Amino acid sequence: KTIALNSKTISLEKMIAWATINGAKFLNIEKQFGSLEKGKKPGINLIQGIDLHQQKLLPQSTVKKLF
Repeated sequence: KTIALNSKTISLEKMIAWATINGAKFLNIEKQFGSLEKGKKPGINLIQGIDLHQQKLLPQSTVKKLF
């Protein structure tokens, strides 16, 4: 969220990739986590408070772990 609020050049899509598959690759756990695929353990988060038109996080954006 800090990066999103202070950078106008990094897309929400890229930040989500950094937080999911790229994070799993960095931690060497991409075979178990990081994407929604058969055989992997899901980790589903609900991101609320997004500006959908501009695809940006807002100061009031929140993340809630669902699974």
